[in-house]
Amino acid sequence: MSQNTTPIFTQTPNIGIGTIATSNSLSPYDMTSGPSSSLFVAGPSGSYISKIRVKPSGSTVATVLRFFISSGSTTVAANNTLYAEISLPAITLSTTLAQNDFEVPMNIALPGSYAIYGIAGAHSTGGFKITTIGGDY
Repeated sequence: MSQNTTPIFTQTPNIGIGTIATSNSLSPYDMTSGPSSSLFVAGPSGSYISKIRVKPSGSTVATVLRFFISSGSTTVAANNTLYAEISLPAITLSTTLAQNDFEVPMNIALPGSYAIYGIAGAHSTGGFKITTIGGDY
């Protein structure tokens, strides 16, 4: 069986920008019902994702953000897998202090047209801005 012994690198940057603004307590582990946010879509030849950056958009309650890999329709449990979670503290918006940034290391290759979706466990009126850093092969 032949192997690829030459490393491959992404050819085109792919930055996913999204928002998680509503909570989803209906299907926290399979994303089959309730709201979810599309955060990143892999290119036709696949993509590499290095990390996801989370920035609160205002005051938030303590919550958990969950990130899923999806191979198709988000309403079919067999198409989704929970890949990463991050617990976030309650945050109060300030005009004199910087908002915290949070990073979720991913370091994964996605097949073509796969996607990353996110949900929040508790509702925060401020929501979260999500930036997914990656590149297309």
